[in-house]
Amino acid sequence: MALSVLLASCPTVTIPPAVSAIAWSRTVAHHLFHPPSVLTAASVAELTNLQVPAAVDEPAVRAFIALPSAGGGDSLPVLVLMHEFWGLSESIVEKAQGLADELQCACIAPDLMRGSTTDFVPRAIWQAVTTPQERVNDEVDAVVRWASTEGGLDATRVAVCGFCFGGGKALRYTTQRRPSAATVVFYGSPITSSAELASLQAPVCALYGDADFQFPPPVLESFRSALKASSVEHDLTIFPGAGHAFWKDMGQVERGEEPQLTAWRKVTRFLRAFYAGEAGA
Repeated sequence: MALSVLLASCPTVTIPPAVSAIAWSRTVAHHLFHPPSVLTAASVAELTNLQVPAAVDEPAVRAFIALPSAGGGDSLPVLVLMHEFWGLSESIVEKAQGLADELQCACIAPDLMRGSTTDFVPRAIWQAVTTPQERVNDEVDAVVRWASTEGGLDATRVAVCGFCFGGGKALRYTTQRRPSAATVVFYGSPITSSAELASLQAPVCALYGDADFQFPPPVLESFRSALKASSVEHDLTIFPGAGHAFWKDMGQVERGEEPQLTAWRKVTRFLRAFYAGEAGA
């Protein structure tokens, strides 16, 4: 498989126009108690191995692409993996490779923060509130468009998975731009409007903890009710005793920790069924 690997200097981070005080305060409240994931000292340039052409007058989209270590045939399905508000990290790169190996897919993790990755919470919050959904949609569209032109990848089979910030962005991307793609949400901002969810043509897998104060059980039950009302096939799991950002690294899965191992099995079973065109994730 000939996959283009383009390494260049990081693009300059572009800060959108003013963010409202209300949006800022809500996001601060959402993220202040976000448990740290496995963070990275590596730069985005060190973590990425792909550069995808974007729209005219927009910077190219940096990404990390993981392919099956043992080779996966000539028609790999595509999984787009969206990172947390920290930015692209070694933890996300590690998960991308694990998912590519397990699912025999091409897992592409775009840098949605345009060159910035951090372990400093105020900066991470700023990154989150200044990264608009529309821009994320455009950049993920660019990634899928690139995959559709690349030999060996099957961009007719696309799924999108995200963690926290990325989980909320993933769900809104599929509802707004790519309803035919399956969606996996790890503790991301849910949608409780059945009218918004009704556009989805593919299933949703969502995973949360009941000790996550950001998305408490009543909010998640509203999400479940909206999925049912919109007739979207779904598997929404709420793990007892789990808090926000409970899956930090692949080591937790390898050691058999819970609920990480169960979450891993649920997600990989869900995506394997979707890629195979099977009903019932």
